[in-house]
Amino acid sequence: MSMVGESVTSFMDSTHGDDDSSPPARHVVEVATLQLSGQLVGDIRTQLGEMDARIGHATVVRVACTTLIRADFIAAGDLLNWVIAKRNEGRNVTFADCHRLVANFFGAMGIIEHARVQTLQA
Repeated sequence: MSMVGESVTSFMDSTHGDDDSSPPARHVVEVATLQLSGQLVGDIRTQLGEMDARIGHATVVRVACTTLIRADFIAAGDLLNWVIAKRNEGRNVTFADCHRLVANFFGAMGIIEHARVQTLQA
């Protein structure tokens, strides 16, 4: 059984200057934090639709995977397509705190080519 947790939206300041002589410009970046847990098995387009509804206009999407046990090939394919769609929308997706086997599988599926995948730190 897979589960998508509630979204938490926050904002962070992003500063950068056009060059070394100009003062840094401040931009507010909307961050949506979601959680995946359990097992991602089979067609997960419904869960991904729920995630889409919860991220709103956030340009940074952080998906906590601390309690994600595993994903199968079909679910990972759906997840890859979702990540590519988010990237095409100009969003940055990070899967945070993935167990090593899940992170390695995401790598094998090509998800790491389009999103950051961070492993759980022991």
